[in-house]
Amino acid sequence: MNVTFKQVAELAGVSTQTVSRVTNGASNVAQDTRDKVNAAIEQLGYVPNKGAQLLSGAKSMVIGLITLDVSLHGISIIANNIRKQAKLRDYGIALSVVDEHAFDKIVEATRELKSQRIEYIIVNLPLTKVEAEQLVMLFADLHFVFIDVPYDSQVNLVSAAHQQGAADAASIMLKQQRNRLLLITGPSDSSASQLRLQGWLEQIHQHQATVVAQLEGDWLASSGYQLTREALANGANINGVLVASDQMALGVLRALHEQGLSVPQQVAVIGFDDSADSAYFYPPLSTIKQDFAQISEQAVAMLFSDESSPRPTKASIATQVVERQSTQVFTESSYQKSNIEQLLQQIKNALPD
Repeated sequence: MNVTFKQVAELAGVSTQTVSRVTNGASNVAQDTRDKVNAAIEQLGYVPNKGAQLLSGAKSMVIGLITLDVSLHGISIIANNIRKQAKLRDYGIALSVVDEHAFDKIVEATRELKSQRIEYIIVNLPLTKVEAEQLVMLFADLHFVFIDVPYDSQVNLVSAAHQQGAADAASIMLKQQRNRLLLITGPSDSSASQLRLQGWLEQIHQHQATVVAQLEGDWLASSGYQLTREALANGANINGVLVASDQMALGVLRALHEQGLSVPQQVAVIGFDDSADSAYFYPPLSTIKQDFAQISEQAVAMLFSDESSPRPTKASIATQVVERQSTQVFTESSYQKSNIEQLLQQIKNALPD
C-alpha cells in the first residue's frame, strides 16, 4: 500500500501543505519542522512523486552533468564523485553524455536538462572560452560550473593544475638526462591537454632537450599504442615518453615492449592522472596524480556558493608527483646490461637444440 502525504503529515504533526513544501525543496520551512517531516518520511518509507513535482513547477533536486563518454577514466571518476557530493546535499544527478566537441549538441543537452527543471549544471567536456561564455549567456537563469575550459574564461570553473603537473613530469625525465623525448598529448580541443603540453615544452626548452616527435592521442590506450608504434616505425630514437593520460601510457608500455625496448632501462615513461590501475601496469607507472575527489567537491560547492558575486569563481587544484618503476634512474650500466641480456637471448635462440 502506498504511503500518502496525509499519513506523513499526521505522523509529523504538520499540515499536508508543509509536507509538500519540504518534499519540493522550499526554503520557507523551519529547520525543526523540516526534520520532523523528513523523519516521518523515513519511518513510513514515503517516496515523493517526482513527476507530480515537475508538473507542479517544483524545483528539481538534481544536478545536471554534461560530460564526455564515461568509459574514460578521469570522466568516470569525476562523475562518481559528483554523485557522492550531490547525495550529501540530498540531490541526485542527471547525466547527459555528449560524444563529440559540438556546441550545438551541448546546447541541446542543456535544454534537455532545463526541461527537467534542473537549475545546476556541471559541464565536464572541452569548450573554448567563447563557447563557455556563450552557453552561460544563452541560459542566464541556470547555474554552471565548467571543468575543461581555458582558465581566462569568464565563467565559474574548477581544474587541476595541469601545467605545473606536466612541468613536474618533464623535470623527472630531464634530471635523469632523458633528453630525446616522445610527447603523446590528449585531444587538441581540450584545455587540460593544451596546458599539459605547455608544461612539458616549458621544461624541455629550458633544458635544451629534443622533442623527437609530438603526436596527438584521444585519451585511450589504443591511441598510445598506435602512436608509439608509428613513432618507432619512423625511426624515432627516444629515451623518454611523456604521456597526457595513464590510459594512453598503458598502450605506450605495450608498444615499447613489443619493440624490445625495456622500461625504464632504455626508455622511461610517465603518465598523468594516477588511475587506480596505474600502480599495477608493468612496470608500475610513474604519473601525475589529479585529486579527482577535490575537483568534484569544489565543483559542486561552487554551484551552491554565493550567487550575488558579479565575478566568476575559479579554483585550481594542486597535482602530485607519484614516482614508480617506469621512471627509475637512468644509468649507462643498466642500459648496457639490458643490451647484453637481449644479445645473449638472441644467441640462445639461434643455437640448435
